[in-house]
Amino acid sequence: MLALALFPVELSAQDRGWSAPTPLGAYWFPDVATDASGRVHAVWSSGAEGFDTVMYAARTDGVWSRAVDIMAMPQIAGGSEASRPALLVDPDNNLHLTYRYTTIYYSQAPAGGAGVPGYWREPFAIDEGYFSRMARDSKGVLHLVFTQNVQTASCRICYHIFYVRSTDDGLMWSDPVDISVQPTGAAKPQLIVDSRDYLHVVWEGGYGGSYGQLSDPTSVFYAGSKDGGNSWSRPYAFDPRRGETTAAMARNITLAEDANGHLVTAWLAIPEDIVYYQLSTDAGATWSVPAPIPNVLGIWGLYQSRLDDYAMAVDSAGRVHLVMVGRRLLEQPNSELLHLVWNGSGWSAPTTIASYAGDMPEWPRIAVGLGNQLHVVWFVRDAENLFNSDAGNYQVWYATSTTDSPAIAPVAVPDIPPPTPNPNAGKGNLPAISTPTSQIRPVAVDNAIAPQVASVLLPNNIRSENDEVSLLALAIAPVVAAILLVVGLFALRRRRRMKM
Repeated sequence: MLALALFPVELSAQDRGWSAPTPLGAYWFPDVATDASGRVHAVWSSGAEGFDTVMYAARTDGVWSRAVDIMAMPQIAGGSEASRPALLVDPDNNLHLTYRYTTIYYSQAPAGGAGVPGYWREPFAIDEGYFSRMARDSKGVLHLVFTQNVQTASCRICYHIFYVRSTDDGLMWSDPVDISVQPTGAAKPQLIVDSRDYLHVVWEGGYGGSYGQLSDPTSVFYAGSKDGGNSWSRPYAFDPRRGETTAAMARNITLAEDANGHLVTAWLAIPEDIVYYQLSTDAGATWSVPAPIPNVLGIWGLYQSRLDDYAMAVDSAGRVHLVMVGRRLLEQPNSELLHLVWNGSGWSAPTTIASYAGDMPEWPRIAVGLGNQLHVVWFVRDAENLFNSDAGNYQVWYATSTTDSPAIAPVAVPDIPPPTPNPNAGKGNLPAISTPTSQIRPVAVDNAIAPQVASVLLPNNIRSENDEVSLLALAIAPVVAAILLVVGLFALRRRRRMKM
């Protein structure tokens, strides 16, 4: 193990204050990404009667669009599943999306038209699974990790971390490879591609993994690949003492690469509620001993959520921004959504994005736009239903802040309007709908024809409703003539008999 001298240095917060939180909609587990124009894209799990959905909204010039369901899966036997969407924006300003029902699906859409469900590519079924995360390297290869159950005699429900990749922009994917290779389960994987195109994955380890959580005790792990995913290092336990008993556990691990090209990870130690960080200066081959992040504590002492997580993002100056649910003081009775900055040598003091008394924030995600704009999403459980999601009033929220890192000039990413409705839809073959959907979802129709307001004469090869009457008359004319002939002959014969 590499023993680095980690002397925590308290820094001033490198932000200019956070906006008031903005509600985006019900329900939970959001994700966020930004494109080259600075537009913010948010997705989250929700549902409607009979459907589980992926909701989408975009923020352009400070204004949020109406949330729409871009993916909808019909519920089976009334059972609901969290869709768990994850977003990635590539340099060509395409949105890449993974989500789940019982299978992990992949799709993509242009950033300017992502709010139109019909612009999303037909979903590709990756495999059965729960969590998923994507990253893209400098060659355009898409890398994806996901969790899937691997039954053994010793563990019937133990989800492992699997890896796949696509070299053709998501049209086809490689066979899954188990990179966790442990007898226990895994949850909440996070994946990054560093400046050398090395792959790095961290996750929680323990028994279970179904419905997004592991049973206690848990620990945190790392695996890496330096050859584009062809081979992987053995899983590395960040603190081998943790995960054997509930007296020493770890959760909520996240990972980023700083301006020095060093990997930095942060995770929660339980039950102490200490947030530790570790560094690697050799691309994950060795790691420093755990050191506490100063002036911040976890939330485990107030609320034992097994579904929470931490997140990191990097700005244009290479500073790492950590968002987490926690506390600044041990005696603090309320929870806070906190933001901290790693500048390559030390941590800033935490700043508060939002504070809650009774209600509980969870699952923060962060993205950096235009170099220095921070965008954070999370969801909040209402105090009356912290552990009853069916009855809960859970809401997804958003906040933003600007740092003093260099700004990046925006690049125009034009909006793509919805296709014009085709008045002849239903009279011919419709395009295939990419995924099961609710009744409110529009369907894209090729070769749209603008509706005609003025009356026009119908050409000879166009049929109208009146044509059906003419065809019916022509069809029955021979029958009517035959009946009239029979009636006439019968009447003539009867007249002759009467004369006799």
